[in-house]
Amino acid sequence: MILADFYKLEPKERLVYWQEPDLLKEGLKKILKKERYEHSLSVAGLARDLAVKHHVDPKKAYLAGLLHDVTKYLSEEEAISYLKYYDEDKLEYPKAIWHSYTAYYYLKEHLHLYDQAVLNAIYHHSDGESRAKLAMIIYIADKREPLRKIDDGILDLAFKDLYQGFAALKLDVKEYLAKHGNI
Repeated sequence: MILADFYKLEPKERLVYWQEPDLLKEGLKKILKKERYEHSLSVAGLARDLAVKHHVDPKKAYLAGLLHDVTKYLSEEEAISYLKYYDEDKLEYPKAIWHSYTAYYYLKEHLHLYDQAVLNAIYHHSDGESRAKLAMIIYIADKREPLRKIDDGILDLAFKDLYQGFAALKLDVKEYLAKHGNI
């Protein structure tokens, strides 16, 4: 089954699907490029580890990590269509982060995922504008997952203190964007 067929499942079947990461991973393999799929697995694993450390539901963290880039490969026209319909002000944001917002709506509309904590974490995984613990975890995991090979101490800090790690990462991203411009 591919993710696009998920809406055909009965509600009880959907619950099983969300609780079975292997089923979800098979669907993601079909819609993500190999590198993006591996990135999503890495983000999910790191998010789960951070969640355990900071007393957040590790299953939700893993799910959000897996799904955070689900709409990364929408065409520009599809992304614009989603954003015009649901969240038009986000069209003013850099195109590189539109997938954060479109994923939120895609997952609700097509995959019937309604867990607000998971959706919020996915929605803010690129902008870091949510201070919910799960959202901070996904933001950190996305930017510092092991495949990125960034060893600047921010991840170690995040394991010790989620809020300080998040603040340090936000500052790092702000400095990067100031130096290199918006993505």
